[in-house]
Amino acid sequence: MIHQLCDRVAVIYLGEIVEYADSPSLFVSPKPPYTQALLSATPLPDPNKSTDRTRLTGEVPSPTDPPSGCRFHPRCPERFDACDSVNPELRDHDGDDHLTACLLYDEEYDEQMG
Repeated sequence: MIHQLCDRVAVIYLGEIVEYADSPSLFVSPKPPYTQALLSATPLPDPNKSTDRTRLTGEVPSPTDPPSGCRFHPRCPERFDACDSVNPELRDHDGDDHLTACLLYDEEYDEQMG
């Protein structure tokens, strides 16, 4: 429904925007692992079709006492060391007006992702 009604979409996790993009771009190519997991949980209109859903582990942190660094890092399947301490800024990493707050898209941390 959001895809059909909205021109731009902001995805929020624990009170912070993790992705902001035009609707087609976000739904076709979600970037942060949280958005990918969220969209993988979208029900399909055909009950005979199955999808590969992303299963997140761990408990959702408290929004009143969020973890240090990236708020999603305790549950993120792509987490690497910098995620524990660096809170990523929402920015356009590729010049395509698709904003993300995720270190996976930050060139400064490419070597750490190894």
